[in-house]
Amino acid sequence: MYRLVSTLIVLFWLTMTALLLRNEVRPGSSALREVPPGHVVKLILHHHQKSELSITGEKTRLGRLEIVPLGRKEDGMREIAFKGYVFLNVPGGDRQRMGWDGEFEMDKDLTIHRFRMGVTMHEQGKLRSEVVVLPTENMAHYTLSSSTGVLEKQDYTLDERGAHDVMQQLGIDPSMVPMGSTPKTQAPVVKAQQSSIDVHGERLDTYLVTVSMNGQTLMECHVDQLGRVVKASTIFGYGLMSEDIAP
Repeated sequence: MYRLVSTLIVLFWLTMTALLLRNEVRPGSSALREVPPGHVVKLILHHHQKSELSITGEKTRLGRLEIVPLGRKEDGMREIAFKGYVFLNVPGGDRQRMGWDGEFEMDKDLTIHRFRMGVTMHEQGKLRSEVVVLPTENMAHYTLSSSTGVLEKQDYTLDERGAHDVMQQLGIDPSMVPMGSTPKTQAPVVKAQQSSIDVHGERLDTYLVTVSMNGQTLMECHVDQLGRVVKASTIFGYGLMSEDIAP
């Protein structure tokens, strides 16, 4: 179970590092329906509307995700907090509940200053794995703890060397995973465009945000005009849908 929790949070960290830890959000192309991805992020932050989503897999509800955008008047920073849970089928065992929580902290230019995510396995004595990413320091701090205290603490650099250290610690051969320096591996591409979805027979105007890499779509996410995430699909087969529009 230790390996499972560690692998889950490290894989998430590697993905988010590649996708989100940039100095700016790049605008899309000049196509008629395309908009800068930063516009969608600002929309989410401007309206401060909570997104409440059901997580589904194979038409079965598996969990819940809540996204809460906040503005901090004391320092002018923006924050997108999230929390939720999902039930997983662990090989050789019963379904187990995995919960998570965290937040992004960014300035008015959408530069991310801090990212934190914690994952808790409730059926294993509150075993908790947490990572805090600090882009300005080029560091990620990882902690594994249980109800008895801290089990492990490690620091990793946000580069290929740090990723190799993580995989070696988990017993994964780094040569089996393509890294950013590999010519065949391209940087993830984030695009946004005007779109719509059908909700109970009526059209709901949205912005469709797409994340792809090497021609493979990793995630598609619909955001409505109030900045709420209403529907999403992922490469892992999990889907998300707002509890307001769920059938």
